[in-house]
Amino acid sequence: MKDLSFMFVLLMSLAVSLLGASALAAPAGPTAVSPALAFYYGANPPWDELQAFDIVVVEPDHVPDPKLAVLTHTRLAAYVALGEVQPSRPYASSIPKAWLRGENKDWGSRLLDQSQPEWPRFFTETLITPLWNRGYRTFFLDTLDSYHLFAKTPEERAIQEAGMVAVVNALKQRYPQAKLIFNRGFEILPRTHAQVEAVVAESLFQGYDAGKASYKIVPEADRLWLLGQLQRVKEEFQLPVIVIDYVPSSQRELARQTARRITALGFTPWVATPDLATLGVGAIEVMPRKVLVVHSPVKDEYELRTLGPVRLAAMPLNYLGYVPEYVDPHRLPGQALAGRYAGVVVWLTKETGSDERQKLLTWLERQTQERIPFALITPPNLLLDSALGHSLGLRLKYLPTKKAPVEVTQQDALMGFERPPRPELDDFFSLSLSIGRPLLTLKRGDDLQVAAAVTPWGGYVLAPYGVVALPGNAGNRWVIDPFGFLRQALQLPDMPVPDVTTATGRRMFMVHMDGDGFISRSELSGNPMAGEVVRDRVVSKYAVPMTISVIEAELSPQGLYPGLSSMAEKVARDIFRAPNVAIASHSYSHPFIWRKASASEANAGYNLRLPGYQFNLQREIEGSIRYIEDRLAPPDKKVDMFFWTGDCIPGSDALALTRKIGVFNMNGGDTVSTRSTPSVAQVEGLGLQREGGFQVFAPNQNENVYTNNWQGPFYGFERVIETFEFTEKPRRLKPINIYFHTYLTTKLAGMKSLDKVFAYAMAQDTTPVFVSDYARQVLDFQRMAVARAATGWRLRGASHLRTLRMPVAMGFPDLEKSSAIAGYRAGPTDSYIHLGSDAAELLVRPVESAALRLVSANARVVSFGLTAGGLRWHLEGNVALKFTLANAQACRVRIAGQDLVPTQRIGNLTYYETKAHAARPLEAICRH
Repeated sequence: MKDLSFMFVLLMSLAVSLLGASALAAPAGPTAVSPALAFYYGANPPWDELQAFDIVVVEPDHVPDPKLAVLTHTRLAAYVALGEVQPSRPYASSIPKAWLRGENKDWGSRLLDQSQPEWPRFFTETLITPLWNRGYRTFFLDTLDSYHLFAKTPEERAIQEAGMVAVVNALKQRYPQAKLIFNRGFEILPRTHAQVEAVVAESLFQGYDAGKASYKIVPEADRLWLLGQLQRVKEEFQLPVIVIDYVPSSQRELARQTARRITALGFTPWVATPDLATLGVGAIEVMPRKVLVVHSPVKDEYELRTLGPVRLAAMPLNYLGYVPEYVDPHRLPGQALAGRYAGVVVWLTKETGSDERQKLLTWLERQTQERIPFALITPPNLLLDSALGHSLGLRLKYLPTKKAPVEVTQQDALMGFERPPRPELDDFFSLSLSIGRPLLTLKRGDDLQVAAAVTPWGGYVLAPYGVVALPGNAGNRWVIDPFGFLRQALQLPDMPVPDVTTATGRRMFMVHMDGDGFISRSELSGNPMAGEVVRDRVVSKYAVPMTISVIEAELSPQGLYPGLSSMAEKVARDIFRAPNVAIASHSYSHPFIWRKASASEANAGYNLRLPGYQFNLQREIEGSIRYIEDRLAPPDKKVDMFFWTGDCIPGSDALALTRKIGVFNMNGGDTVSTRSTPSVAQVEGLGLQREGGFQVFAPNQNENVYTNNWQGPFYGFERVIETFEFTEKPRRLKPINIYFHTYLTTKLAGMKSLDKVFAYAMAQDTTPVFVSDYARQVLDFQRMAVARAATGWRLRGASHLRTLRMPVAMGFPDLEKSSAIAGYRAGPTDSYIHLGSDAAELLVRPVESAALRLVSANARVVSFGLTAGGLRWHLEGNVALKFTLANAQACRVRIAGQDLVPTQRIGNLTYYETKAHAARPLEAICRH
């Protein structure tokens, strides 16, 4: 390697202790997957993925402030070249020419004389001190063997080695707490090993010839010599050994095999490309959770929200555990995707120009060479009838118009998901496939069309066999199973995935209200203000966490209704004092169309008509929040959410502002599946990433949609129950979210529908949370790391998201061997696994164990660990605690020394409830 430049809070500790000789199932300490190291010298390091590693060596020029990389469990090490200097380094010009001893032509660097008396001080003060001041504490010293290029005699080499020893001594004397990792340096280890944390060596099995720019298999003699040196490092000096081998990014399986060979020798592997600017394979392999979605160019960022790839592809990808990243053909990434992206979805919805098309074809050709799977959804013919299409085994032939009917001759189980394929004569052309598995084959006369297929390179589905729009605004339907197609075409592996629908084994339940119509009069007896109805008939009646918002212009004395302000503000204060209420802003003037409001003149009709007011983004967001906190909120509460208004399509500037002032954002997303529109095409994803931040979508829509834009029937909101049911089975796609406007309570039918919805939700087995908790989990979902290890799985970045979903076909958590796995709830097809920390190690077993475990609770697991002879859970909830234990038949459960009597026992499950919202340690004493 060379120099390459509420809140009701339930705080409960559940301790499980042992009496007698038999041991309960208890997680052991951290498993053998640690430590894991990665080397990444490229610009813009992929921190989401790198957080899975214990140590990451970076090029400090690309990471000027290591403290900005928030990596709770990862230590950064700075690359520092000791034996050579690149001319591009800032300090290169300060090195006296007399200290230069030639050139390494393979890497374009200058060799450094280690014997110069001032070199140890120069190296420490000029190279190390700036890095130390920036926050680096670990240093990877490279090019420790470069002196061999000019020191040819034993005497010359001894002088250079003594110089390097002096450098190491000077560094450690100046910074005794510095941790050093050597690249080789075998010759000086006898004198420096006590100052070294680990030793690295390159090219044990697979190498790279920089001079020839080619990969190579390491000759046996070289491998045996290096192996001897590494065994000495490990056995004599008792130092960990890291081996870096080099393999093309396209040969991922070879990289895995090489990493396994290195591991078998007792060394820590890192197998990557020689520039160390790709995510390789090490002691763990990070499972890429991002999918690049290529869409047609858009005129502005607001249009992106309307595109099919955003509205239709995001949810299936999210369910599978993946994060879509959207790009158009003008912004295709140039770096290798291996290790960073699980695959590519190309979904063009407009005609592409020749330049755009050629860029995309060239880029896709490179992905085939790199073996990155991609799925083509309704690709244009010009993409198929191209050199790329031919290389993929596709042959397209246009045919003269025939009156012969088109019939289906072959149909895979993935087809006919929500609507059977209905061939149209105008959509038919001949398309053959030389290799792959046809999913749908059509025939007209003697001609065939393979209309959908899964192939070695990915897969495709032609129009209209992906998604079809039904007539009469009846919505979209998937013809192909989007879950199965994307899984197979992108070759996605079975693995545990983060899940934001569930907390501690129970479906999450949340409530939020947009403040529209707060001052409106209700039809209810006495014609109260709608806000009063919310206070008396919602907040006081339903003791569950809810987030209530107001529109400043409706309540403020300077707003639209100054005569009602005093009463409205008092009602708002009453609501915000309730312990189950969190506070949100619904803006100042309620923009109807954010794009137009931000570009319009005063009173242009794109927000509430406030005399003399011209739209101001800071006034809408930060100003409205300050109004609420200054006049309405109790002293111990702050606004923690901003709910988007109108079309709910904010710009990046608005998203950036919410981030800057430290509030979460939500709304948008059009999840409205009902019995009349039973389609996953009506279920949206988690949100949308923009340049300014991530917009969190509401899990489902409000009463406005279910009442035909508040035209009636006003009881229509009860149909949201159909949405809750649709998004629960056969797949749990969303949590339960009661989302409504204040004006819903102005109608008797509306209020009755709201009561009916609450009755349904509160009868379900749920974990009630605030929407801000949900937003935090959605943000965790975007960056959480899942890595495969030799013995199981590593999870990092679960600060708030503490649930994994894993197919039961993969097995069940091995609680005895896993770390920070607090329990799980197994279902017919999937298990919901509770994480007890932001970092965990998951090992699996083929069958369930008989160990005591936490099956579910209506509270979030904050922490989990061992106690003397037992276990402890720390749970935080928002309602009276309910929890279920498995295999607790022989256990006494006590709170503060008082026995807790189970509410029931069914099989191996024991159910408990307590009225307390807070509990002292809950202890279970188990006898065999």
